[in-house]
Amino acid sequence: MNMTSDIYSDKAIDLVIFTVVDEATIRSKVWDDEMISPSYVGEKGSDGLSLFVVTVPADPDIYPLARGQRVLPGGYLGKAESLEDASHRIAADRLGLSLRTKIRQIGIFDDPKRDPNDRVLSFAYWAMVNFEDIRKFLGGKERVGLELVCSQQSMDRFERINGRLENFDGVSRFGNRKMPNAKLRVGHDKTLTSQTKDGRILGLDHDDMVFYAWRQLRHAFDGRLDPFRYLGINPLGEEFRISDLQEFTEVCRGERVQRDAFRRMMMSDSSYLDSTGRTDSKRPGKPANLFSLMAPPPPPSDK
Repeated sequence: MNMTSDIYSDKAIDLVIFTVVDEATIRSKVWDDEMISPSYVGEKGSDGLSLFVVTVPADPDIYPLARGQRVLPGGYLGKAESLEDASHRIAADRLGLSLRTKIRQIGIFDDPKRDPNDRVLSFAYWAMVNFEDIRKFLGGKERVGLELVCSQQSMDRFERINGRLENFDGVSRFGNRKMPNAKLRVGHDKTLTSQTKDGRILGLDHDDMVFYAWRQLRHAFDGRLDPFRYLGINPLGEEFRISDLQEFTEVCRGERVQRDAFRRMMMSDSSYLDSTGRTDSKRPGKPANLFSLMAPPPPPSDK
């Protein structure tokens, strides 16, 4: 471990950075195996959206026990930095990325086996970024890559193996939690990949960080017709179909949404979506109406 006078060598920052991208974009380029998770490469199916998390190869100076594995971007806390300032610096240093969206703390992770020399506490933060903001940094000298969190196909596979999605409080490749069932005496039992044999995806305790960040992302949709203002981004672009919004909701929440009920819910709030008057005829089937997000209302005046 590198020891310098201007950092806390026992305090680390790890970043869970989510992004959503459609499968057609992923398939349009020949990606290195390290850049897109092997579980995703070669998948066939619809051109729907998928949720990914940004990863990098483990730096042996920061993560000596994760040598050869992929991990979350991270680094040490500077003595003159706040936790959020350090998060922004690490995103810029490790990814070349300027985080313009809101970052939120996941928690403090204290696995005593993280470092062979010292006890290191990790302060984990999460954010979501538009794919175009991270796309240009994929690969490069830092070998920035993406690991699949949830897709339509991963939900299909989970359901074939584990039963109906309705029995779970959302599912992801990094873990899931069962819905409580008093009759079967089942509570909110959760299963993380780090707890299963050979189930770990990333090095160290980073699977747990992704799972708990995803739980926060999932609940960002609770009671909100407009999650974009909470997340600070609009990953669907200036114009999108209601079905795009539904797919975005499904892969972020790790659950299916009933199409007609979802459409009625979205259209019930006239302050959220604005019809552009145009249609999308690029995909098979009936041309779909295109919508855009209405501008947020101005803040109340102090007068």
